[in-house]
Amino acid sequence: MPPTLIVDEPSRFRTLLCAELAAEFDTDEVLETDGVREGYRLAREHRPGLVLVDVERFGNPGIDFVRRVVATLPGVPLLVLSGNDTAQAPVRALRAGAHGFVVKQRGVEEVMQAVRGVLSGYLVFPLQTLETVRQLGEQQQAGLPRLSNREITILQYLARGHSNKSIAAQLLISSKTVSTHKANIMAKLHVGSLVEMVDYARRHQLVW
Repeated sequence: MPPTLIVDEPSRFRTLLCAELAAEFDTDEVLETDGVREGYRLAREHRPGLVLVDVERFGNPGIDFVRRVVATLPGVPLLVLSGNDTAQAPVRALRAGAHGFVVKQRGVEEVMQAVRGVLSGYLVFPLQTLETVRQLGEQQQAGLPRLSNREITILQYLARGHSNKSIAAQLLISSKTVSTHKANIMAKLHVGSLVEMVDYARRHQLVW
């Protein structure tokens, strides 16, 4: 597996998380930095297999970092860490294009569970995020009750212009499986073309 990148302030938590990641992936290649500018440089240079960033540590530049990494390296799972347990924090992460969100105070093991989830191709967000999205009148999840997490992920890739072959390579599945998911998504959304599917994703703010 390519190296993992952690963008966060030095702390006992970061040290413990690095050790857990190294053990999980049987590697010493865990890149660390406490700056988003350096983090973006490392991301472009090393093309990590996973990025973790504490956006609350950096404020708006942290969210901008998420958007830039997602745009530049769309196949790289990105997990947002946060010390903020408010309902708005994971919504901001989802809007920016992150694949998951976890509160650090819940411990390293819960972060590792989220890591396993995003690496398996799922969107990993707290349950209250769904209710918050509904309250805001956004239909990111509430308007897509019949799509699985994997289908939402593939819809996002398609909306960003990826081919079936590219999506298959990113998610480590076959092109035939992607085609099957694509057909199921179109049937569930009652759309007849890729253009309509992309338009649906944008109208429901699944891509930005």
